[in-house]
Amino acid sequence: MLAKIWDFIFPPFCVACSSPGSWWCATCRSSVHLVSDEICPKCLSIGGHECDGDLPFFKVTSFGYYHDAQLRALVTRLKFSGVTIVEDDLKQFLKERIDFELSSDAVIVPMPLASKRLKERGFNQAEFVARVICELFELPNIIDQSLLQRVAYKDPQSSLEHDLSIRSKHISGAFKLVGTPSEHVVLIDDVVTTGATAAEAARVLLANGAKRVDLVTLAIGA
Repeated sequence: MLAKIWDFIFPPFCVACSSPGSWWCATCRSSVHLVSDEICPKCLSIGGHECDGDLPFFKVTSFGYYHDAQLRALVTRLKFSGVTIVEDDLKQFLKERIDFELSSDAVIVPMPLASKRLKERGFNQAEFVARVICELFELPNIIDQSLLQRVAYKDPQSSLEHDLSIRSKHISGAFKLVGTPSEHVVLIDDVVTTGATAAEAARVLLANGAKRVDLVTLAIGA
């Protein structure tokens, strides 16, 4: 009832195309360029290829491509403007597009933000994505927001060249663990590009007891 009253006072409009009626409209959701092939966990290439990558992931799952205007609009509005009101529409998109399963023994760890950036944004979009996925697919998995911490504030990776080696060096030493990780950890974030940031987090987890680290994101790509 409260949501209906709020929508009456502030009518919803699509974050991607500005059409009225919903916060992320059915037309935009249905036109998203989906990831239909497997993503290589070692280099993030999609489909057949010769791999020479060394990313530390066991499995990588992304729902759509970041170059898609509709999905990119959702991710950027969520990430930089905190538009969490898209939750129901995001759940509908995920529900219609993919069957998602996760081992019951896996612990979900949202990618953490540095405290300064968390204060600037007011929330961590990775925690929001993790909660949405767990609620939608009725996953019993624990979401551990305290296991992994971002201890170094650095310029955003997006401000650097789209080069894995450069971004890896930039993010080195940015994470620490508080406690002991589960053997199976699933990192969750909004978008992955080169994979440098998530890979740094995964290496810290693997060096301290984790046996397998997966990565799940809403979007993949530059």
